[in-house]
Amino acid sequence: MKRISIFLLAAAAFSSCKKDLNKQPLDSPSSGSYYTNEAEVSLGLTGVYSSTYWNLSNSIPVQISFDQYTDLGLERAPGIAAGTYDATTGTIGTTWQLIYKTVSYANNLLDGMVRAKGNMLPDNYNRMDAEARVLRAWAYYHLIGLYGDVPFYTKPLLPSEFYNQARVDKNKIGDFLLTDLDSAATKLPWQPADQGRVSRGVALGLKSKLALMLQRYDVAATAANDVIKSAQYSLNPVFANLFKKTGQAANAGKEIMYILPFPDDAVNPVSYVAIGQGSRAISAQSGRFPIQPLVDRFECTDGKRIDQSPLYDPANPSKNRDPRLKQTVTMNGDTISLTASGTLRRCVYSCYNNAAGKAETMFYNFATGTWASASNADMTNIYGPVLNGVGYLWAKYTYDDAQDAFTSKTGFIYMRYAEILLTYAEAKVEGGQLDASVIAAVNQVRQRAGMPVVDAVVAGDLAKMKQLVRREKVVELANEGIHLFDMRRWKTGKTAMNTFVYGAAAKSNVPAAVPSFGGAGSETDLNDIPDYTNSATVRFKREQRYFIDPRDYLWPIPQGERDMNKLLGPNPGW
Repeated sequence: MKRISIFLLAAAAFSSCKKDLNKQPLDSPSSGSYYTNEAEVSLGLTGVYSSTYWNLSNSIPVQISFDQYTDLGLERAPGIAAGTYDATTGTIGTTWQLIYKTVSYANNLLDGMVRAKGNMLPDNYNRMDAEARVLRAWAYYHLIGLYGDVPFYTKPLLPSEFYNQARVDKNKIGDFLLTDLDSAATKLPWQPADQGRVSRGVALGLKSKLALMLQRYDVAATAANDVIKSAQYSLNPVFANLFKKTGQAANAGKEIMYILPFPDDAVNPVSYVAIGQGSRAISAQSGRFPIQPLVDRFECTDGKRIDQSPLYDPANPSKNRDPRLKQTVTMNGDTISLTASGTLRRCVYSCYNNAAGKAETMFYNFATGTWASASNADMTNIYGPVLNGVGYLWAKYTYDDAQDAFTSKTGFIYMRYAEILLTYAEAKVEGGQLDASVIAAVNQVRQRAGMPVVDAVVAGDLAKMKQLVRREKVVELANEGIHLFDMRRWKTGKTAMNTFVYGAAAKSNVPAAVPSFGGAGSETDLNDIPDYTNSATVRFKREQRYFIDPRDYLWPIPQGERDMNKLLGPNPGW
């Protein structure tokens, strides 16, 4: 099953998305009249895969927006992150619909493919059955992470059942899914036949992520350790290559375990991730931005946080920093390049006027091999990183010279081995266990990045190790759709989100002071949550955000669903 066929089916799959639970997908074969042989089952599985591209009509997976709803990022319009949303907000309802479509497609296939069992090789039947179960669990993982208790069903529903599905406790859903993932894992190979398919490692990795969400730390650690002990995966030696098309194709170390790929042998679909977050000066259309609390979590090269390191220079904040900062966030003075509409452009990113007070920056002339100054749209465009953002751009998933940003085929990673290592470490320390295996897992991630190994003092202190693991999860996985669920699990939203959105120093000649992270052992210190009181007047700033605790740790149940199904009821506070 090649990924091209998955996406050719995708257009049909989403065209009839209904404003309900999508219990029985009307645009897929009915399990009562189909799935009689392997070819039909394979086509049905293709439909399940296609449905996992949760695209909010802008050629990006919904997961790329998740970090913008946290203290790591910012969208062009305030929206969800600012607390200005409710049960009628489009993103809330559409995300529910798209994810439940995956549930419905998987249920339809699993129910119907039994008919084909006698006409298929047992290994092929078992593998396809297992893949569908993992994809269904992937959908439910996101549903309970976003909405909490949700309707749970594992068979196609009769019309009479469409609007009487009550919500089920997420822990009961978890019980079923953890067992189902265990069973599926035994039927899957460690490495998939085609890029974009799930494997045994993905099944166990998802089990670990789900158990961590449910705070079943022993289960999460064991599942992640099963992946680690398999010796099937390692880290790509070049971090930046993970987010470029050629690097994804090579997949050094097999670090990328599960990815949303885009087909090379068809014009569509394409990914607009890069064009939607790149520099206006080189013809991208910045609309998502990183913000200061993310930047300040990256340590200095001595392995110390910026408020503790003598290497940190407020006048040159990108100097002497964790190399992942430059590979994740574009900061003033960085040289960046991007191909858009067939033309490769290169400039020095600037969020400040030049010495003459003009909004200009340096552009590279490929014909002459020289640099010259010209008008800087990153400063003048109302949707750019200065007038709309807070002085930064996302670098991760953006600058891939081999791809045209308007026709990009760079895939979006759903799961990679670095996350497994950090999930293992988190599960152990959150469960009160600290041993050499935890240090080894974290050191693998840090050393790949070029950072020092875990300090001996930190390695012997459970609280300090918990802090480091949380920090590593942020800086390693930023802009990959992970932190929203982490923030909810760590319960940091109330502290991290009830503030203005702050960014870089607003003037190049007025450095912003080092923020305070609170006293040692405090919640803000543990979670590296900065306080910008001492520099608020000299930083780029956007709107005040509001986060209501505990309400905003879950999205509301979409109003349209509640109107059709009176059994659903609202989430607390909604």
